[in-house]
Amino acid sequence: MQQIAKHFFDRVRDAKVQDYPFEHLVIDNLLPDSFYKNLAAQIASEDFHNNYQRGAYGNIERYAVDLTDYGAFRGSSSPVSATKLHPFNYNRLLERNQIYIDAFVKMLLDNHGDFYSLLSSRLPTERAQDNYFFHINMTKDSVGYEIGAHCDDEQNIFTILFYTPETEENKEFGLHVCKERVDFMPNRMVIFAPSKPNTRRPATWHEVKRLSSNLVGTRNSFQMFFCKKV
Repeated sequence: MQQIAKHFFDRVRDAKVQDYPFEHLVIDNLLPDSFYKNLAAQIASEDFHNNYQRGAYGNIERYAVDLTDYGAFRGSSSPVSATKLHPFNYNRLLERNQIYIDAFVKMLLDNHGDFYSLLSSRLPTERAQDNYFFHINMTKDSVGYEIGAHCDDEQNIFTILFYTPETEENKEFGLHVCKERVDFMPNRMVIFAPSKPNTRRPATWHEVKRLSSNLVGTRNSFQMFFCKKV
């Protein structure tokens, strides 16, 4: 686990900040190759619909499985709710012996403070605060999924997208930032600090174009967010 964490942090630390059209990181080979292949295979083999509760967001073609309890965070009346595992989904993950997914999530949760500090040192944001909720979900998108250009919610301090396909077959279905496309490639992470229009930093407009019938299987990823209460 320590070797995986070291590899992860080295890759994030060494990635070049890309300035256009807004500051963001594109990190390739995020995890050691052998670990990543097992992780991606477990995601691909999972039947989300029949084994996990669906997150209450996204359109019908997106099945998001919360691994931390985002619903409790959003429903809390306190300024911030400490990050907690989703009781049903995480227990199902353990019951199904998904050891690589579990190891990845545990690595993130054990090191979320260091991860947050590293991102804060690399990407400027006016939203940073000591108290935050670290949201992790695993997601499968099917043909027809799309999300129009948006900048992300005001509560998002950092948006973190980790692409987990087994092959490059679906590379055309990546994230569009303005007119540029970040290809949907295996073992690739994309990170930015959301910013709205008419603020000090460029607005973080991004979108996913409609997934056409060229999609092979599903578009598999982890979606992660450091969130604050608004």
